[in-house]
Amino acid sequence: MSVDRRLVNLGVFLLILGAIPLADSQGWIARETISHAWELWPLILIGIGIGLILRRTPFHFVGGLLVAATFGTMFGALLAGGLSLGAVGCGNADAATDPLILDEHGTFVGGTTSVVLRATCASLSVVPVSGAAWGVTVAGKADARPYLDRAAERLEVQSPDAAVVLPFADGRRSQWNVTLGTDVAYVLDVNLNAGEANIDLAGLRVETLTAQGNAVGNSRLLLHDATVGRLDVQVNAGDLKIALPATAGFMGRIQANAASVTLCADPGTGLRLRNTSAVTGDNFAAAGLVRSGTTWESPGIGSAAHVIDLTLDGAAANFTLNPSEGCR
Repeated sequence: MSVDRRLVNLGVFLLILGAIPLADSQGWIARETISHAWELWPLILIGIGIGLILRRTPFHFVGGLLVAATFGTMFGALLAGGLSLGAVGCGNADAATDPLILDEHGTFVGGTTSVVLRATCASLSVVPVSGAAWGVTVAGKADARPYLDRAAERLEVQSPDAAVVLPFADGRRSQWNVTLGTDVAYVLDVNLNAGEANIDLAGLRVETLTAQGNAVGNSRLLLHDATVGRLDVQVNAGDLKIALPATAGFMGRIQANAASVTLCADPGTGLRLRNTSAVTGDNFAAAGLVRSGTTWESPGIGSAAHVIDLTLDGAAANFTLNPSEGCR
């Protein structure tokens, strides 16, 4: 009986691809261990080399199995949300000693203010401050200095066009520190490519929050003490934790593609999660929600002081509600 080696390789890939998220969800393997899965990339080259050396022997299949297993491990870590693609896409050099390349401050005047942050290869921090002042400081290499455009009711900061680097290159993530005054109402648009984010909007009034992350890792969107009207989030290949606000009538949409999204809600908050994602995993039943069709709801949602209504969609995503470690 002959065996199709291509199907064997595919089987090994799929087996490990599913085993890694399962091991993560069951606590069989530490998230810290999963986060280093990308460091296995040399095994792909080794597997190819083994295949070439043994190509005329009965053991020629060993190299293909090694390559399939390595890809399965790396993509499995990605699905589990433990693979920090922000580090992969921008290198692994320490940027702690890089000088300031941007240091701008001002004060917003007028009504609703538009703030747009578009960062590439960056560690982004957004925190509130009292008053109507704003500030943007960026540390990094000179060629990563972002463009800044400001007006009385507008602030836009954008990274220059630049290619990301390979994980073994001497790349750096810029360090963005942004402060926003609590006396201003905002329309906030955040776009992060290859990096990490910690966005704390405590005390801020945000009419619309739009956030997109591509290849982001270990990122947090903290809205628990904010007033948010509408939320629209998309995360592609990344790991994002969202602390939801206790805002009456709060609605939003979260789209996740090959990503892990963790949601945290304050006790007593009613939840309605409309999950239309394809090929997803979640813990909603274990978290106490009741399912009806594609919608999950908190028991007795009609008597809740606050109701959060979210549409969840995407593909190859994992949603976790109220984990023991929280979202902070």
